[in-house]
Amino acid sequence: MDPLMLLFLLIAGLTDADSVYTVSRVSAWRGGSVTIPCFYDDIFKTHVKYWCRGRQWSSCPPIVHSDSPQEGKVSIRDDPDQQVFTLTINSLTAGDSGTYFCGVNISGGSDVGDHVSLSVTDGVSTVGLVPVQRGGSVTIPCFYGDRYKTHVKYWCRGRQWSSCPPIVHSDSPQEGNVSIRDDPDQRVFTVTINNLTTGDSGYYWCGVEISGGSDVGDQVHLSVIDGSPWLSVDKQVVRGVEGDSISVQCRYKYDYSQRMLCKIGGSCASDRSVSLDGRPVLIRDDTVNGVFSVTMRGLERKDTGWYWCAAGIWQIPVHITVSQTTPTTTSTERGNNDKLRWEQVLDAALKAGTGVLYLICTIIATELHWSSCRKRGSNQREAEGGANKKQGS
Repeated sequence: MDPLMLLFLLIAGLTDADSVYTVSRVSAWRGGSVTIPCFYDDIFKTHVKYWCRGRQWSSCPPIVHSDSPQEGKVSIRDDPDQQVFTLTINSLTAGDSGTYFCGVNISGGSDVGDHVSLSVTDGVSTVGLVPVQRGGSVTIPCFYGDRYKTHVKYWCRGRQWSSCPPIVHSDSPQEGNVSIRDDPDQRVFTVTINNLTTGDSGYYWCGVEISGGSDVGDQVHLSVIDGSPWLSVDKQVVRGVEGDSISVQCRYKYDYSQRMLCKIGGSCASDRSVSLDGRPVLIRDDTVNGVFSVTMRGLERKDTGWYWCAAGIWQIPVHITVSQTTPTTTSTERGNNDKLRWEQVLDAALKAGTGVLYLICTIIATELHWSSCRKRGSNQREAEGGANKKQGS
């Protein structure tokens, strides 16, 4: 196996043998709250679950347990039917950043769990590790707090925030193959990079300019790969209509980790889930072809937003747009309505005489068969001829 790939497997810590798994990285805003899902196997439905903090699993003191679900600003909720327990932390501070573990208590044995890295930022957040294919394109969403709606946003490259020269700004939105677009109403700016090369791999930052103060931002790592990336989506933008269904297909290269689809700022769905952020979903994980498919049914406008496919440490953002249903007329109804309308016009023309009828037929020849006009004209001439004969006699 490729040594780099082996490193990724070790970092992800998510294999088919795993019985507890969660997302690898979560970014949240200072002063806000965050909810993190922890999925587990069926055999652990009745076990006590817990949340602990520490870089090492062996030295991770529990903060809260499912049989004692509240401790200060941290709470835990277990849902055995969905085989997931969720951790919520309110009133986040920079001090809450760190490594945590989702744990399941095994009486008389070794507990099982998985780790997640929580990053609390000052009003800007984005995804963590994004793999893309060389020659393709990618769009990265950067979310910010309401107080930054009018500020200039930018995208810079560099491992350290202190030495990250901007590439593009929202007040100068294009630079080579990189563009930026700010949407203050949704409090998100997006950065799109086209024609990616392996040289585009590296660390980047979503930044917000603070006049007279320190800028704020969050980091994302981009990995540009020859051939198929470890995780990809068919489309980064998926569109649907109220009441209908849409599908998001997450393609993974190696069956080394659990897959899930998460709504940014909301919940996640794994292969065992039946809902996502309150929306019914149908999930199919095709491990032979490496496709994790999530179908959302009964769409509502509130389902519009950013989501991300996750597999191990990798994340791919996807935007779902749900349009409002508008009254439509079927083709049959339109045909019947047009036929009735033109018949009314022709009947009126018949009453006005043959000359007017031919004038009307000339005008609407492109919309009605000429034979219809000619037939009505012949009938009209015969009727007029008969009337003239009667008058002559």
